[in-house]
Amino acid sequence: MKRLAVVVLATWALMAASCAHEDQQRTNIKNVYNGDTIVNNIQDSGRHDPVFRAVVQLNNIKEKTLGTAFVFNNINNNSYALTAQHLCTRRGATFRANAVPDENNKREEFFAKAVYVSDEETDICIIRIYDTGKQFFELKLSGSAPKIGDRVMTIGAAVGIFPTKTEGYVIGYDLLGEELEARKDGQGAKMLLASIPVAGGNSGGPVYNNEFEIVGMLVARHSRYHHSSVSVHVETLKIHVASYLDRVGPPTVDK
Repeated sequence: MKRLAVVVLATWALMAASCAHEDQQRTNIKNVYNGDTIVNNIQDSGRHDPVFRAVVQLNNIKEKTLGTAFVFNNINNNSYALTAQHLCTRRGATFRANAVPDENNKREEFFAKAVYVSDEETDICIIRIYDTGKQFFELKLSGSAPKIGDRVMTIGAAVGIFPTKTEGYVIGYDLLGEELEARKDGQGAKMLLASIPVAGGNSGGPVYNNEFEIVGMLVARHSRYHHSSVSVHVETLKIHVASYLDRVGPPTVDK
């Protein structure tokens, strides 16, 4: 990400939290909290936009950083989610994953662990969220690449306020909007630039289209054009999800 001259969107946790150790019993990690969360868009959460039911606020237990993740698969009572590598830093990093609060401001907290971490430049991490059942909606990676001018949205934990939904439009690809000509169909892209206003805590959030399909994952704010956000392109996300699944095979028993 250094060559892109971007500003990373992770933020430090504002309050110290109780420690959860990696060897702690998974069944004791799931908690329910009432009325202790500041939320935005709460009346719309899950009613009209299914992405609300797929995102989590992610808190790195050791580093005390805050970001977002989104679920793409539910297997064996656990959920698998994509987020940014700079939130994970290493395989085995542990998190508290908070679901979107319901209409009564009740939220569930889960234990999560990084199971796949890319290099720093690609900035992709896959986490396993334990003991979730079928609670989370599985988001689909879009089968078609986004085009310049397409409307896109994101839901995240901007400055710790979760869930916050914002929207914008696709304005560029790998050259961050400075292309001499529009991207051709079938041409590969690694990054995506959109006019979505973002802040610390949005890292790892889904970028999705009007069909609620993933077209990218937020990783940074453009350092020059602060109204613009930089995301990992859906085609790159697919490569890394496939790489993880090919390596571990179809899970039957989580270890």
